[in-house]
Amino acid sequence: MFAGRYLWWMLMGIGIFMFATLSLDYITWLTIQLSGCGEMAGTCEPALRLMSGVLKPACIWTAIGVLFMATLLRLHALSLIWFWGPIVAIWFVASTPILLFLASDAAALTQSATLAALPVAFLFLAAFAAYLMFALEDGDMLPLAASVPLRLTLRLTAVYGALSGAAFMPELSRIAGTLLDMPALSVVIALAQPYLQTVLTFGTGSMAPAYAVLAAFIAALAASLLPHAAAPQPSRSTIMLRRLRR
Repeated sequence: MFAGRYLWWMLMGIGIFMFATLSLDYITWLTIQLSGCGEMAGTCEPALRLMSGVLKPACIWTAIGVLFMATLLRLHALSLIWFWGPIVAIWFVASTPILLFLASDAAALTQSATLAALPVAFLFLAAFAAYLMFALEDGDMLPLAASVPLRLTLRLTAVYGALSGAAFMPELSRIAGTLLDMPALSVVIALAQPYLQTVLTFGTGSMAPAYAVLAAFIAALAASLLPHAAAPQPSRSTIMLRRLRR
């Protein structure tokens, strides 16, 4: 998937999410008012159940699916799927609770409540998704391959972001145990998460190290977009000499 199509699908997914979050409740209210079912007790429940209990969750999960699949297809087109695919999947899983939280009642949410529920994995995902919108395939160099130190920095910070997403996601143990039908796995994850949190925060209990790593990740992404000197191409005589040796 090239950059223009990826951007189109990402905007489509964001548009579906914004529609379900901000507009669908008003459409439901308008539908109830126009239908006149409020005059009789209990007659509005089927419409409310359909629009708020079925249509709204369907739109939200469709938007998340569109964003996720578009990102994976973009990574596949750039030949980055094997390393970055699992990282992006973890970021998406860790970011799903905040998306559902925003979709619950966007009009009543406060800035402090939103920031308190915002996982650092969502910020990693947003920065990486924005990076993929650039036409990376148009240059002579491969994406995320500007230099070995820069590539190593990107991978290490991305792994840290994935581990942070897994460590600070309270629902991870329940989701993993339910999907895999392994209650013991839920117990293991619940016991391991506090130790992983301690390691990732360097024993401080603060999210400052995570935000510092996020800043390094964003800086490395920005640096990889800068023009770099291309590797010198072998001369024609060198190529001919190699063929004669064979």
